[in-house]
Amino acid sequence: MKKQCYAFLFIVLCSFQVSSFELFPMVNFFSDSGKSTSGFFKITNTSLQQLPVEIVVNQRLISGEQPEELTNTDDIFVFPPQAMIAPGASQTIRVQYVGSPKKFAESYRLIVSQLPLKDDMGDDSIQMLFRIGGLIFVSPHNAEEKIASRILLNEKEEPVLKIDNLGNSVIEVSKHSFKNKWQDNSYTWKWEQIEPFIPLHYLVPGQNVSVPVTELVEK
Repeated sequence: MKKQCYAFLFIVLCSFQVSSFELFPMVNFFSDSGKSTSGFFKITNTSLQQLPVEIVVNQRLISGEQPEELTNTDDIFVFPPQAMIAPGASQTIRVQYVGSPKKFAESYRLIVSQLPLKDDMGDDSIQMLFRIGGLIFVSPHNAEEKIASRILLNEKEEPVLKIDNLGNSVIEVSKHSFKNKWQDNSYTWKWEQIEPFIPLHYLVPGQNVSVPVTELVEK
């Protein structure tokens, strides 16, 4: 029986050069109605052979600091859902939000999966198939940012910067600075200072993240 090895590469901010294809952009922002309900992604075949791909979209369920859960959705229309891309060529994918109006911004994972090629390889051969995941954020027209932060101790008694998205909009963390007090001292940290310690760039409503800041408060 033919063996297949799947490498799942979920990337948010940049393409992964080792894979056989690239996705651009990695993040797209849509509205739930009006002219901004659709956009485009481009898949580029960086390999030397034909690239068959399949594109699906799952909704991301996120709460607090829990990892994302993916669930099936009919909110996003994708065309074409499959493509065969020649070596060095690109395929543009049209994506449109067709769901109901939203009260809070929500996010989706666009997943591009490499499909196996029919070839003359033997039954004991191994194919390395890649998968890349981009992000789609869909926001209501009245979306408003509301972000809060504070410094507290985690379970290891280490100081962390807790950032909460309390509004109904997507928060792009890199566009904010964070001013807080800790042990009679005041700190203001910009994105460049916390970037080495934070695992994500975006927060959806109801999501939060804890950023280790031991090195920052000891300076």
